Amino acid sequence: MFNIITPTYNRKHTLNRVYESLINQDFKDFNWIIVDDCSTDDTTELVNSWIETNSITIKYFKLERNQGKSAAVNYGLLYCDQPYTIIADSDDSFSAHTLSDLKEIWESIPANKNNKTVASIWTLTKNESGEIVGDTFPEDSWLVGFEERVLKHNIEGEKWACWRTSILANQKMYTSEACHIQESHTWNAINKNYDFLCVNIAHRCYFSSEDGLIASKKSRKDLAMVYYYGGYYGLKDVPVSEIIKHKFYRNLAFDYFKSRLLFSDKKHKLSFLKSITSGLIFLIMSPKRLIKKVI
Repeated sequence: MFNIITPTYNRKHTLNRVYESLINQDFKDFNWIIVDDCSTDDTTELVNSWIETNSITIKYFKLERNQGKSAAVNYGLLYCDQPYTIIADSDDSFSAHTLSDLKEIWESIPANKNNKTVASIWTLTKNESGEIVGDTFPEDSWLVGFEERVLKHNIEGEKWACWRTSILANQKMYTSEACHIQESHTWNAINKNYDFLCVNIAHRCYFSSEDGLIASKKSRKDLAMVYYYGGYYGLKDVPVSEIIKHKFYRNLAFDYFKSRLLFSDKKHKLSFLKSITSGLIFLIMSPKRLIKKVI
């Protein structure tokens, strides 16, 4: 019933969290697809030892070169043969009833909605102390589209999703050779065409690791690339009138224009009109942001 995709890079020391979570599941109908993004540690040996135990079904693929998390997920999607897919990070853990809960929720959705409108089930995430990370959903079993979820509510904080495989495989995650593109831009693109069913339960435990903190310390140019592509993918299909109207889009436009001072990509750039609009938004918003920094 479920595919579990885990992209991993030099995470031998944390990958066991996912393994332990999976072997302890009270619902066993799943495949674990591990995509090794060209690790240089002993990940291969570790995974092979698990495969030999035959406790769960594991499909292991090692890429020939490091391509980043999103590309690894897209590769894993090629081998998904179950109707629902979860992306479990290589340092995550999750409760033993995760899959049984998700099975029950999927089966509770009327068949017409399940087949045509609902792309994913979203749940909450907790930290190592057991506290919910970010906002809860405004209501339980919240069936929501992009406009209400992002433009009206803009729910903050880590969330976790179980996807209809066919929909996620059709969209695929945005990728770039230059940098990691924030996953939210892929989720938002899907949410513009399909609903998300948001449930106020927390299955996943999110860990703040030392190597993750080191990786997050980016140079100004690295950050500019992230914001540039975020602005591009977030705004490329949005009418100018909507960019002007909504704060969410205005913030993307501000960051896109600011990032162009350090980075640009000729193959991925907004139209002339949207670039001009982004520039005007940048000029209008800059004084206010500067004042906030001073205060």
